[in-house]
Amino acid sequence: MTQPTQAHQGLTFAAISYEIMQRVYKEGKQLNKSPEEISADIRKAYPWAVRKGNCYNKWLQVRTEFFTKHNLPGLYSRRTSLDQLATVVQNIER
Repeated sequence: MTQPTQAHQGLTFAAISYEIMQRVYKEGKQLNKSPEEISADIRKAYPWAVRKGNCYNKWLQVRTEFFTKHNLPGLYSRRTSLDQLATVVQNIER
């Protein structure tokens, strides 16, 4: 599959992301893959070389909605730096 570097005419990064996830999901279902395997396949299907910027943010947004809609595992809430700092302090105090 070609790696698109930008949204093609008439398609947004979100639309491209959704199409890819939908295709991978359908293929996984047809092959009787587990939800965990489908989630991993979707993660591997990320089409752009770099995981940063607008295309990556749209991918993450669509992935959250897609995984929630299809009840797929693998979504984890991001920890804020304050949460991380609190964890470090708690570990030091122990």
